[in-house]
Amino acid sequence: MNRHYSILHISDLHKGDDNDFNHLFASLCNDVDSYDQYIPKPEIIVVCGDLAEGANGEGAEDKIQKQYEEVEGFLNKLVDYFLEGNKSKLIIVPGNHDLYRGATRKSMEIVPDELRDMARERYFSGDPKYRWNWKDFHFYFINNDEEYAYRFRFFVDFYNRFYNGIRSIDDCDMLNHVIDLPEYNIAFATFNSCYRIDHLNQIGAINTKAIAESQPNLSKVFKQGRFIVGVWHHNISGIPTQTNYLDPRVLHSLMDFHIQLGLYGHQHHTEALYEYHDIFKQGRMTLISSGCLYGRGNTMPEGTHCQYNILEIEQSDNKVNVTLHVREDETAWDIPSWRKKQIDGRDSYLMEFNLPTIDYKRILSDCLSLAKVDKDYENAVKTLISIRNFEPSANKFIDEFLKELSFDKICSVEFTPQTLSQIVSVLSASIETRAWKTFDNTINHAEKLGIHNPHIDMLIKESYKFR
Repeated sequence: MNRHYSILHISDLHKGDDNDFNHLFASLCNDVDSYDQYIPKPEIIVVCGDLAEGANGEGAEDKIQKQYEEVEGFLNKLVDYFLEGNKSKLIIVPGNHDLYRGATRKSMEIVPDELRDMARERYFSGDPKYRWNWKDFHFYFINNDEEYAYRFRFFVDFYNRFYNGIRSIDDCDMLNHVIDLPEYNIAFATFNSCYRIDHLNQIGAINTKAIAESQPNLSKVFKQGRFIVGVWHHNISGIPTQTNYLDPRVLHSLMDFHIQLGLYGHQHHTEALYEYHDIFKQGRMTLISSGCLYGRGNTMPEGTHCQYNILEIEQSDNKVNVTLHVREDETAWDIPSWRKKQIDGRDSYLMEFNLPTIDYKRILSDCLSLAKVDKDYENAVKTLISIRNFEPSANKFIDEFLKELSFDKICSVEFTPQTLSQIVSVLSASIETRAWKTFDNTINHAEKLGIHNPHIDMLIKESYKFR
């Protein structure tokens, strides 16, 4: 199946007190009319962190709370305009500005001079509990893990409130959502690259446990032939005086887990096409950074204006072409004026990827295990529905597993039944849940298929009692 769509890739919102998100929103909507005709309006949005600017000192918590309220309003407008209100197609990860450093200061105590040698040994051996402060030349020890974890509380509260059950975060350091969008044949693997970052440690990192725990879900979408995109905040390299970037060794694991494209931000200017290679496995991951969307003053590299990316996706049965288009603000004013930014002397940059071959037999086997071992019949049915046109035996197991689901869950699956058993299951569930639209659609579909059965006639009569 051929697909042609685009992704709005933004990062580092950094709105100042004197800026207005309404101005930014208007400029982004207006810029859609300036896209080249062949670039479709974005249908997916990826936000690579630093949603809030952050604050310190007296009243910091109130200021941060207000920043997230403003960000939430802005993102809701983006969802309505670009995504027709569907928040599941908005991907968000945190950045280093999204943690509250006031919490990390409260979580640490200075190491006494008599324990300095011990602290030095622990620090240089990689003990995560110890920090070094160049300002006062002292070691610090994290003595309150609960307070330390609180550093992401404002972001977590915002995230859970914004998505309202669509997805959620408990432990932000363990963020490893795999967000599957089957209609686009794409999946996003989201990570927090601010693991162990605080006011004394700026080095980007992703919790290796979070990466490892994402493996089953990444394997699942890989078998389904998805184009897998990783999303985090930090860039992979920096100048010699910097330490606030991600250890590039993490890319090896991400590439092993089938991620072909990585999206990030943090460095406040677009950097594209850095490719990480594994010469032994002949693997490759392409990395694209988005510039700072709304920064001003000292948040921007010299000579750089606000930027964002459009990733144009053209997908066939076995290949994906990703074309990077960069938009840059020319004015550095409160209402951005977006124009094309050239990349290496070109208006855009094309990248080519191969899609994995779909292994329907392995997917079927995984579904049977999911249902009969894990008793997760709902997700087994959803996956079987996605492959039934290619794996004929899938319908037999859908018939079987639907009998294990509650009426509410059958109706929530929202699929078109293909067999008599599936039609009867959906009709029965529709009557019990009073889902009359689903009931009528199923009856019409059965008539188109030429399926007539006394059980269906009985269910139609049964429905008259409640309508």
